[in-house]
Amino acid sequence: MVAGLSLTIISRFEMLPGQAGTCRRLPKPIFFPELGVVGEPNKSGAPNPMGKLRSQLMRDNGSTASALHQTAEQFHILVDSVEEYAIYMLDPNGNVVTWNTGAQKIKGYTVEEIVGKNFACFYTAEDVAAGKPEANLREAARYRHIRDHGLRVRKDGSTFEAEVVLTVLRDDEGNIRGYSKVTRDITDQIRSREFEAEKIAAEKASKAKDDFLAALSHELRMPLTPALAAATYLENNAPKLPPEFVEDVRIIMRNVKLQARLIDDLLDLTRITRGKLRLDLESCDAHTIIRNAIETAGSAIAAKKLNLLTKFNAKEHLILADCIRLQQVFWNLINNAVKFTPPGGQIVIRTVNDDRGRFHFEITDTGIGIERERLASLFTPFEQADASVARQFGGLGLGLAISKHLIDLHHGTIEAESRGRSFGATFKVTLDTAREEIGKTDLDSRAPTGPPKRLRILLVEDHRETRHTLSRLLSHFGHEVLTADNKQSALEILGSGKVNVLLCDIGLPDGSGYEVISQAKRKPIKAVAITGFGTEEDLRRSKEAGFDLHLVKPVDLHELHTVLDEVAA
Repeated sequence: MVAGLSLTIISRFEMLPGQAGTCRRLPKPIFFPELGVVGEPNKSGAPNPMGKLRSQLMRDNGSTASALHQTAEQFHILVDSVEEYAIYMLDPNGNVVTWNTGAQKIKGYTVEEIVGKNFACFYTAEDVAAGKPEANLREAARYRHIRDHGLRVRKDGSTFEAEVVLTVLRDDEGNIRGYSKVTRDITDQIRSREFEAEKIAAEKASKAKDDFLAALSHELRMPLTPALAAATYLENNAPKLPPEFVEDVRIIMRNVKLQARLIDDLLDLTRITRGKLRLDLESCDAHTIIRNAIETAGSAIAAKKLNLLTKFNAKEHLILADCIRLQQVFWNLINNAVKFTPPGGQIVIRTVNDDRGRFHFEITDTGIGIERERLASLFTPFEQADASVARQFGGLGLGLAISKHLIDLHHGTIEAESRGRSFGATFKVTLDTAREEIGKTDLDSRAPTGPPKRLRILLVEDHRETRHTLSRLLSHFGHEVLTADNKQSALEILGSGKVNVLLCDIGLPDGSGYEVISQAKRKPIKAVAITGFGTEEDLRRSKEAGFDLHLVKPVDLHELHTVLDEVAA
């Protein structure tokens, strides 16, 4: 390195008084301990061996001095051409004696401006008041050279992060002749390290946030499963209930599903920000998906006595899409229209094809409307029309942000229109249509179909209410249900008899569902993980462990029923 080189070479050059800004080597006496020479005659005629020696020494010394002068010239050119380092000399009092190109570039002073000034002008006012310049000279004199890091001041008053090497120069008697100083601007390196540290800290914070959301969603989902299972059981036995209780059951189911949707939105947002939201593409009938979304929101529409009009005019409505995610988008838009439209209002849903055959979905309501200046931020996470909207209507402000991201992943567009407050709103979605029908899916297959074949099911769940309600519901469906609340009991049941299906929680008091599945897969068995953990990593681990399906709580009982029907078939 130049800095290291300069410490070795600069210290061997004297500073000549009156020649500020230059470095030159003063040659020391050269001694030859053994010379075989013939002496010249002295005045008395006797041989004078020193005559020839003196002549020889003068010739040799002159040639050495010339070589050293050339070396000094070359080194001076080298030091002066260095731009990345400020290399300069100080006298014993700390006044600047020499100045190179790098020093001028880094510190901003020309040779004429700085030579003769004390190097304390490079320090901050705080450092000067604390006596740091003098302290650095004393330390260099004591330890031969020192390294220092800190702020230094340029001519224009700006500061930079500096790495400094200060070396003392002494004569043969040990007296201080001055100091050499090498300074490097390391501001960019410091910023780079700070940026990298901030990046690592941000990644750690993001992971901590994701872990927190995953744990939070698990805890929030836990009580929803038994509530949803119990409500489903009551709905299936509606004829046995007093008529006034039937609507109460529907209210319970609707709000449990809404709570689950809010939790899913939080996790979806995490997946989106991490770029880990995946699509399972298949050919979908958009009209069927929209009807399913309307049916999901049906009880809310009926509760507010809204007038819903549908005009399905699109002739081409098959779309290559993730049917579940697309239904999520349509449900979000329908749910927003229902939420922000007053009782007795109207919602119109219309579909058409444009000249290019693309599918257009449009939903218009007579609700509270949106201020035009807020339309641009409407699809930003946690944004709503204004604070009063959040207070009055609730919600996290995630639905539209997630919907936009999902439509973007489908290479479509979504936009909002409104003339302002109290003029209602219109949302439009545009998607490409699929020209050929491939593996058509309309989601109707998710509904339970007919009485299933009786299966022997092992339900492993440590949450008592969830275990009780799921067990009763599965028995109601006609299956034989064995239950276990820990890993050891589950393994004993698996070892004692035939089980067709394993429904297993992941988190167990004495182990995990992964340990259970490792034993269960030694036999032909269908295994379904039922857990509150639903991140992409959880799904991956579940699949790698051997589970055939991963259901996130609250369990979609129609999906569970479909899986059991497939096993029984």
